[in-house]
Amino acid sequence: MDSFKDMMNDVVEYGSCCECGTCVLVCPHNIIEYIDGKPKQTAKADAAHDFCGISEGIGCDVCAQVCPRIGDREFNLQDRVFAEQEGQTFDGGFGKYQEIFVARAVDQTVLDIGQDGGVVTTILLHCLEQGLIDGAVVSAPDPEKPCSPKPVCATTADEIRDAAGSWYTYCPNDLAMEQAAEKECKSVAFVGVPCQVTPLRKAELFDPGLLVNDRKKPKHLERQTASIKGPADRVTLSIGLLCSEVFDFAGLMEGMIQRDLDIPLSTIRKFNVKGKVLVYPEEGEVVEIELKDAQQHAREACEHCGDFSAELADISCGGVGAMDWTITVVRTDRGREIMDGVVAAGLVERRPIEEFDGSLKTMLRLARHQHQRVPAERVPVSAVHPPQFLKRG
Repeated sequence: MDSFKDMMNDVVEYGSCCECGTCVLVCPHNIIEYIDGKPKQTAKADAAHDFCGISEGIGCDVCAQVCPRIGDREFNLQDRVFAEQEGQTFDGGFGKYQEIFVARAVDQTVLDIGQDGGVVTTILLHCLEQGLIDGAVVSAPDPEKPCSPKPVCATTADEIRDAAGSWYTYCPNDLAMEQAAEKECKSVAFVGVPCQVTPLRKAELFDPGLLVNDRKKPKHLERQTASIKGPADRVTLSIGLLCSEVFDFAGLMEGMIQRDLDIPLSTIRKFNVKGKVLVYPEEGEVVEIELKDAQQHAREACEHCGDFSAELADISCGGVGAMDWTITVVRTDRGREIMDGVVAAGLVERRPIEEFDGSLKTMLRLARHQHQRVPAERVPVSAVHPPQFLKRG
């Protein structure tokens, strides 16, 4: 198994950490904390950043097993995720799936607050109303920091509606699984970008037998197993958001938009990307920013992601050039069961993907591009040469 030391050196120190925070979430021994967007060893202040006494003592390394940038990557996990699906599964350039279509909410209020077609919000509201979930892990606006989302576990319809939309800056949604536990939620819908869906799948698929050794007492095994399995066991539905990259908040929001364009962040009601960055002020016309200019502020960590379309989610959703509509990819039996219920209830309007040929081609192109930038192998942080890339698909 990969170790804590491997993760801290070959991921965090190397610069590929996506900042999902899942390693901190599952750490059973309080070795690391989430500080300035990164896991940091705080258990022993005078020790090296890559030192974990538990890892080097009785053994643990639970954190490294869920890291999306080390060990098995998304495409290594697909066969295991989809092996037992009963529905007919196809293998597309955007991962395995059962059905793909375009949809939008019938409820105009949901459509108005949604990012594109309001499908994700519609699914969450339906699941909550039907008692299929008792919480939804989402990113919601931070009232103390405009345009900056924070991870929350929403347990009411109002909280779900308040979380509608996206700001295209990174929010560590996985950390809200701790809130789900505190609120005693047993059945959670998890919404996140691909690098947040993957860690929970890795936790779900992890074999606790790998933690067994002759140095641990039963209580140690129980604690470590519960820590890695607990969050994943609460997830009854995962909804992945299509994502090629997100932007640095300080660079794009505070720098380009607020400072250079003189648009106070507190006056922005919506943000979108459709070939250009679209900024919607509360008053006045939409402000357009050339995507190539905004991409100067794309997070460097996103260059290490190989999954555009959340290929391990139950359902994947995103705009992909379709204004006011959501490209919806149903992948698993659970995803299909939920989506069939939403459709049967008349909550969404559906159209064939063939009517959005441009969006499909864009999705395929972006998925292929992202596949091609996955590092072929981990490059130690001490390496002096750039990483090699594996071309896939």
